[in-house]
Amino acid sequence: MGRLPKGFKKSAGKPHEVEDEAAPAAAPEHEHAKEEAAKPAHAPAPAAPAPSKPAAKAEEHAAHSDSDDDSDDGGEKGPETRGKMLQRHKKEMAAHKKVVQKLGSKKKDEAAKLTAEMEARHARELKELDAREKAAAAAPAAATPAAVAAGAGAAAEADGAAEALDGLALGGGHKKPTKAQKRREKHAQQEAERQARIAEELAALGPSDKALEEERLADLLAPLGLAIREIRADGHCMYRAVEDQLGQAGGAASAPDHLALRKLAAAHIRAHADDFLPFIFDEDEKGEPAEQLEAYCEELESTAVWGGQLELGALAAALRRQIKVHALGMPTVTLGDEHAASGGPPLQLCYLRHAFGLGEHYNSVSPLAKAPADSEDAT
Repeated sequence: MGRLPKGFKKSAGKPHEVEDEAAPAAAPEHEHAKEEAAKPAHAPAPAAPAPSKPAAKAEEHAAHSDSDDDSDDGGEKGPETRGKMLQRHKKEMAAHKKVVQKLGSKKKDEAAKLTAEMEARHARELKELDAREKAAAAAPAAATPAAVAAGAGAAAEADGAAEALDGLALGGGHKKPTKAQKRREKHAQQEAERQARIAEELAALGPSDKALEEERLADLLAPLGLAIREIRADGHCMYRAVEDQLGQAGGAASAPDHLALRKLAAAHIRAHADDFLPFIFDEDEKGEPAEQLEAYCEELESTAVWGGQLELGALAAALRRQIKVHALGMPTVTLGDEHAASGGPPLQLCYLRHAFGLGEHYNSVSPLAKAPADSEDAT
């Protein structure tokens, strides 16, 4: 919640003063003149009356209001507060994520390095802020003896400086951070430092297996006029890749989605059980062959279990389309060759072994972007 908005600050006006009806009448002018003549010439001037308690409270509230207003302004206020620093870090990270998205999959290592650098800088700034806050919190205690020796006026000035420093140390007037908040910030700082170390170690190791495989696969697809098209890695990647291929061929609106493709593959396996039972039935597992096949189909159509060549063969037959799978270190796998002439262009996928920490992954492909033609023909 934080501070109340300016419009909701409590008013601190002075209470109405009531005239004292019992005050004595003013003395005649000649008596007043006699009194003035009787005073010594070197008599000090009378001390100014101390402000009443309501007036003192009003002045104190006005001083705090001024300090709050100054903290809300965009002018010079000294060091950046913790709240504003965390807000800036959040905005910088949001802008950085947009930049990472624009870099694309081919520059994932560069994006990871930039992310690690930003997280390390944020952790360093928070660490420097902690040091400044500790120094600011120690300053009022050091100033207390000097304030007492200087007298009442100097003490008031020292108290004002201490309040300003306390406000700065607590984030510009916000409540003091709780232990849970401090613990979360400490963990966030430790995690940022850990990620920075990981990024440095990865950079020292050179390109990852994933990056090398993607680069070599792109070189394999380029002569075919194809490029890798990234597919989400959520257990449905093979079905999403087929969905993407169908969308590219006949329009995304008419293409079945990945869940419909799962049901289609399961229905085809049930309808042609004799063709698929040899690949599904396991003698070491419980249940009859038909029971195992039904359990296999239920898992296929109702969960995010990975798909493979068996399910691709079922989809090729059900869709009456040829499906090609490109991968490194092996010839292109083709399924549904009987539909190559009548089913339209083949649905083409690419298979990666090192795409993610868990292992295999399917991506779709798309036509390779052609370089713009030169304005002048070669002679």
